[in-house]
Amino acid sequence: MNKPGSLHTALFIPFLVLILYGCGPKVAVRPGYDFKSINRIGVMKFDSSQVDLFTSFDPGTAVADEFVFQFLSRGVRVVERSRLEDILREQKLWKSGYIDPETIKQAGKILGVDAIILGTVLKYVPDSKKRIYIKDDNGKLQEEIFLVEAEVGISARMVDVVTGEIIWAGSYSYDSFYIDTAIRQAVDAIIKSLGKVWIFTS
Repeated sequence: MNKPGSLHTALFIPFLVLILYGCGPKVAVRPGYDFKSINRIGVMKFDSSQVDLFTSFDPGTAVADEFVFQFLSRGVRVVERSRLEDILREQKLWKSGYIDPETIKQAGKILGVDAIILGTVLKYVPDSKKRIYIKDDNGKLQEEIFLVEAEVGISARMVDVVTGEIIWAGSYSYDSFYIDTAIRQAVDAIIKSLGKVWIFTS
């Protein structure tokens, strides 16, 4: 069952070409699309309904915020995420977490953006500490070790607000000792793959 406020999309995809960059993110791009026309974007909260968490923390928000931060650091003009979501709610365009192509187009017109980034958190394993006790031959505690593991899997899409079509998609998973690092590195890899078709302003 999906969590309240989860985000789903039903977007028309005319044709995307899959491009693999070695061991990097899996990427698909719409052939012939002119990415030079994109000057201002919006970033939606990522859907995290596929991730089973027993906590109020929403990784979809953390991932979206990281996308905003990294886009801004690369000189991309980004609309405030909360403003984008407020507009959707105010205009009653965001119904039960469902976003369709017409919704994307209306939101783009209201906010004056050329494209919207949205996606899904496919995997989320927060960093955790595990205690390992090593005993000697006499049964006495010899050593205690803390292991920290974290992993995140992200799927992102860029949608043209004029046509409502997906023009780029990328996905990547990254594991690290800390979840913040895993999110940062995964988002960085995805944005770098987007940079191969969309030249950022800086």
